Amino acid sequence: MRNWAGNLNFTPSIVFNPKTKEELKKIIKSAIEEKKVIRTRGSGHSWTGLIETNQIFLHLDDMQGVIEVNSKEQTIKAMAGTKLSLFGDESFKHNLSLPNQGDINKQSLGGATSTGTHGTGLRLQSMANQISALTMINGKGEEIFIDQTSPYFEAARLSIGSLGIISDITMKLVPSYKLKVNTFTENIDEAVKKCEERLHRNRHLEMFYFPVGDWSLTKIMNETNEEVSTKNLFHQFNEVFVENWLYRQLNKIASSTGKYKLIDKVMQSFVSPEEKIDWSHRAYPTERDVKFMEMEYNLPIDKFHSVFSEMRQAIKKNNFQTLLPIEIRFVKKDSIWLSPSFERDSVYFAIHTYITEDYRPYFDCIEEILKKNQGRPHWGKWHTLKKNDFLKVYPKFEDFMKIRNEFDPNGIFLNNHLKEIFGV
Repeated sequence: MRNWAGNLNFTPSIVFNPKTKEELKKIIKSAIEEKKVIRTRGSGHSWTGLIETNQIFLHLDDMQGVIEVNSKEQTIKAMAGTKLSLFGDESFKHNLSLPNQGDINKQSLGGATSTGTHGTGLRLQSMANQISALTMINGKGEEIFIDQTSPYFEAARLSIGSLGIISDITMKLVPSYKLKVNTFTENIDEAVKKCEERLHRNRHLEMFYFPVGDWSLTKIMNETNEEVSTKNLFHQFNEVFVENWLYRQLNKIASSTGKYKLIDKVMQSFVSPEEKIDWSHRAYPTERDVKFMEMEYNLPIDKFHSVFSEMRQAIKKNNFQTLLPIEIRFVKKDSIWLSPSFERDSVYFAIHTYITEDYRPYFDCIEEILKKNQGRPHWGKWHTLKKNDFLKVYPKFEDFMKIRNEFDPNGIFLNNHLKEIFGV
């Protein structure tokens, strides 16, 4: 069994593909009786060991589709394994859309919300905040319905699969809307200088910092009533050839030859300003076939300038080289106990390397900077934090552990990675 990036490779003793909530219950009750650890995946798009097990493993690929649409309340209930791409298409049929999402739509609804997946926009929260209700099968085999009236609501919306397995989720949506997407390159110092103004002027702001050449690919998105762009040959060429095939080849050449600066210049020459307009569920995602390793941390937004400056100095001092960027995004604070944005407006730094490169020296160095600045890692991205680290940065961590013990007293959802997180 492998995850999307291929950095995880494990062999479960048995694999199940439940199609219904009833089948899911039977599998969990069997695991309880046999005292076996059970883990699941949505799409395997995490880099941490959340899904690893040598015992019982669940695919949720057969638990997809919309269950119920409430047009008046603007909510849609769907099975937890529903891919975001399918959910977006189905929602659009009812003139509804997610208020925000990330730039990958291959994940499942349950996996994306349970790990803290987010988009960008200082007035917008992460995807777990769009949950209005969910149904979960806990570690006692009980079916638990949780909504805004439940004392478990803020724990269950983002639980990294440690409370139980979610069977269905009800998402609070908004009327469908179009986005105008503008991308352009600029010197990173210019991008940082204009960052605060752009953050408050635009619905979405995202920066991709390429440290080898010290430049930024800046992406701005805003709602519009203009007509959807027609995909011409240039757009198709750019998406298929430049952003995927060519980018993969350049990474292979750079990692094998070490000529990062030269190849970075070549890469930058292929990037030109672009504007496109599309419905939101088609505007957010970007097709990404290039495999990479990723670490992402959330920090208080007021740490942005000082921490980014320290990161740049560390990269230069240690001569870390990769063609992959540091992705910078911004998210509004929330009240979800294990949300990295819990009670603080946030900036996210996502660090990447090409999949064949030695990521550890680079990630270890940057992680130390992020940790000492109240950093909270994205639950699905690579990190080295343990229980004591989480207790320092999550005010509700002990409260969450009490609920975790209540929901799963026998620890059937605890693999080695989760045992390190909760200190079991």
